[in-house]
Amino acid sequence: MGATNFECNVEELYRWIDGYSFSRQKRNISRDFSDAIPLAEILKHHYPKLVELHNYTPKNSMTQKLINWQTLNRKVLSKLELTLTNDVMQELAHSVPGAIEKLLVSVKERVERVAEKQQHHHNISCIEGLSGSIIPIRQRNSTKMVDHKVIPVDSFQSMEQQLEEKSEIINGLTQKVQHLESLLDIKDERINDLTKQIQQISGNRSSSSLPIIKGGGSTFFRHCKHLKAG
Repeated sequence: MGATNFECNVEELYRWIDGYSFSRQKRNISRDFSDAIPLAEILKHHYPKLVELHNYTPKNSMTQKLINWQTLNRKVLSKLELTLTNDVMQELAHSVPGAIEKLLVSVKERVERVAEKQQHHHNISCIEGLSGSIIPIRQRNSTKMVDHKVIPVDSFQSMEQQLEEKSEIINGLTQKVQHLESLLDIKDERINDLTKQIQQISGNRSSSSLPIIKGGGSTFFRHCKHLKAG
């Protein structure tokens, strides 16, 4: 985890924590968070698709607490650019005073930055809640107004997710089509080879079944000569 300015009002931090609902009663912040579960519940509130609470179960042993922290670090915190070192995870699991507060300050700052960014987008689109609305928006560093279609942020994120899923499906289907095309090419080559072999065999049989004409000509021609002579 990067260096974090810990000159934070601790009371403000505790009030921020009190705004969340937890699966168990709060007693001592360092011990309560030592198995990573309360932090996972906070992050689940803000990043529901990123956090799977069933991966974290209440633990008493130090080894099991560290497993929870390592899982949360690998699956969630690293993706939020809040990666923890092994030493920090040891401190958190051992309930070292001040360790969880430092981490929570970083989490709080991260959550608030995302919230500010979302609010910024909301202010830009003005009536963003009206799905598919066409509104005039002033261009940056300009007095010109341009019509834009705006949709809710949630709808936009959902559309992005759907596009990613559909892109994966399309890629899979494309690979299948390419495989089938290669099989068809092989099949066509095999059919051509068999056709040539059949034609060659038919040609050989035709040449071997032709009548052999000897000096006197064919029977048909001899019969014609006999009729003329008569």
